[in-house]
Amino acid sequence: MPPHSRPRQVLDAATRRAHSAIRLERGEHAASPPRDGEDPPLAPGLAVVICTYRRPESVRRFVDSLSSESEPVDELIIVDASPDDATERMLREHPELERFARSMRYVRADGPAAGLTRQRNTALGLVTRDLVAFFDDDVILRPGCLAELRRAFREAGDDVVGVGAYIENDQARPSALWRIRASLGIVPSLRPGSYTRSGISIPWRFLAPTDDLVDGDWLPGCSMAWRTALARELGFNESFHGYANGEDLEFSRGMARHGRIVVAGRARLLHMNDAGGRPDMFQMGYIGMRNQLYIHRTWLPQRTRLDVAYWAYASVMDTLVRCVSLAKPRNYGVRWSFVRGRIRFLHDLVTGTER
Repeated sequence: MPPHSRPRQVLDAATRRAHSAIRLERGEHAASPPRDGEDPPLAPGLAVVICTYRRPESVRRFVDSLSSESEPVDELIIVDASPDDATERMLREHPELERFARSMRYVRADGPAAGLTRQRNTALGLVTRDLVAFFDDDVILRPGCLAELRRAFREAGDDVVGVGAYIENDQARPSALWRIRASLGIVPSLRPGSYTRSGISIPWRFLAPTDDLVDGDWLPGCSMAWRTALARELGFNESFHGYANGEDLEFSRGMARHGRIVVAGRARLLHMNDAGGRPDMFQMGYIGMRNQLYIHRTWLPQRTRLDVAYWAYASVMDTLVRCVSLAKPRNYGVRWSFVRGRIRFLHDLVTGTER
């Protein structure tokens, strides 16, 4: 049975807690673990969550960027799936950690608790604030980023369920690949942050610098803040484990059924794109296609047979376009592995052997 044909699994608080052990707490306001069957009460404020794997220097750089905030973070939770203790040792030895966060929790995610979506669910079971922001460990916050995220929630009203930050170093005009996609009808438009009925999401990087709140259909996983109660109720889909390609889109589409999703133009950060901890490109090509189809099946509103045909057309044509790009000699092996993964998934889908 393909992994995404199973019902969605959302862990309860007791199970999430059983998957991990708290090794480090900093700050006098560190919360106690929830009692069996209960989630922590939610106080006003913003919890910051980092899920990491073998990137101690990236985590240090993120933590150091918290110094740019005008006040300490209400709550900082780091969930680490590393097989070694390098990140834990770095945090224990950090000279200013207590100044950057009012409370700090470091959690080791071992065995079945490892994997990005599983680590995020573990964090959701520990959060005690009504807002929770997930950042990649290779992010650097610009001054006032967290304050702007909080302000966007408070001023936009209860209809906003998710707020993202503007990624300063990822802004770009649509590339030739994206212009070809639009010209061939693979996507109907290039509106930043949209999710199209072909199953392809349009990058936020096409958004020009702005100070406004900009509505979209999804938030990038490197920077997304949510209302905690709703995020906990939905839970991250744990079949999107590992570096799964699309876990941010899948979660966003579920949350979007409950309210607006926006990017706050004044909340700025840098995304340094550390390549460590990712699978090979064949896996990324295969898993990306598999997850794309699951999201289309599960979260596209009022999906019709025409939408199914559109997904098939877009997937085949997009793969063909990527095959043409192989004529470029640069990084040929990497790009060919990615395309092979996509082709293999399409083959397995037709033959009913997808995994």
